[in-house]
Amino acid sequence: MTTKSIAGQKWWKIGAAAFLSVGLLAACGDDTEDDVDNDVEQELEEEDAEE
Repeated sequence: MTTKSIAGQKWWKIGAAAFLSVGLLAACGDDTEDDVDNDVEQELEEEDAEE
């Protein structure tokens, strides 16, 4: 009985860690894309201003 509860606890911990890791990566990836989009827009505006 003890081995089943220990195995169950390990799966809960693995699941929680995976969930948090995916959430963290999604949040970091989302910020990076916004920064790149803003940089591209700024460069295009600068080029238009120069012309």
